[in-house]
Amino acid sequence: MNFKKIIPTLTPGTVRRWKSFFNQKRAWVGLLGFLGVFFFSMSAEVWSNSKPLILKHDGHWFFPVMIHYSPADFGITDAFVVDYRELIKNDHDQGKEVKAVFPVNAWDPYEQTSDVMVAPSAQHWLGTDSLGRDVTARLIYGIRVSLSYGLMFWLFCFAIGVTVGLVQGYFAGNTDFYTERLKELIEILPFLSVVILVNGLMKSDSFWITLMVVVLFSWSGIASQLRAQVLSLRQREFCEAARAAGAKDGRIIFTHILPNAITPILTLTPFTVSGGIATLAILDYLGFGLSPPTPSLGELLQQGRAYIQNAPFLLISPTVALSWMLISINLIGESLREAFDPRK
Repeated sequence: MNFKKIIPTLTPGTVRRWKSFFNQKRAWVGLLGFLGVFFFSMSAEVWSNSKPLILKHDGHWFFPVMIHYSPADFGITDAFVVDYRELIKNDHDQGKEVKAVFPVNAWDPYEQTSDVMVAPSAQHWLGTDSLGRDVTARLIYGIRVSLSYGLMFWLFCFAIGVTVGLVQGYFAGNTDFYTERLKELIEILPFLSVVILVNGLMKSDSFWITLMVVVLFSWSGIASQLRAQVLSLRQREFCEAARAAGAKDGRIIFTHILPNAITPILTLTPFTVSGGIATLAILDYLGFGLSPPTPSLGELLQQGRAYIQNAPFLLISPTVALSWMLISINLIGESLREAFDPRK
């Protein structure tokens, strides 16, 4: 496959649009805000973990965050998992030389302590939740979960929307008519009611089922945008020339139409990602999202609402984190839309 024919080269107009994008201050604010959150959340194990980054035990060096070790590696026979804090304490009590470097926040998102709903302190920077789990750890890992599923949500919507939009716009006729009716049906159905109905009928709390239901109600916007682009391109001279030369429909679609139609669709990416993140948070908040004890922003928001009078700090941190992510991503989207506006 010749990718140079599928991926368009940077024309002077495209270069000008990207320069316009990077010349916008809000684009840099959004990029720096998003990339900062993305970096810290995707490397969460390095910043928040109950395992040491580096451990020297019995003269040997270990890297528990990067490498999984069994209890047998440390001579432990009465446990299934390694409690590194207990291991280090026992080595100190026995007078052994031990060195350990823990992450800056030495807590695991699933680790329960006796400190239940403790206010922010030097030990727990953002406090603890109703089960004694460190909120900082759950927030960092929850942001990673939100970003991962937001990007996955965009990928599914993009794949379905582009496929439907290409077929609908290129073949037109009855294909276009019946697809439009399907999209109208999808748009009038309340997806949250469908999510509740599907969860009730399936008697399952599988998040993948819920995600697929949400995706099925979210691809139509991308399909409609691409359909409009394809309808205007399919009658252009270069497509007519390709047909006259005997090119098949697949070659015309992927070689001539898609490269010219995809750029405006990419400007929808940030809004689709932010929509996926917000939807995940809403579903988790309502109890239709990820199964406990998976850390998520929606679960932290739900706890914050439940204990707002006794522990308002539980609501503040996930609200700020979610707002920061959505604002950063939407700033990128607004800047892309401004830079790639075809009227300019």
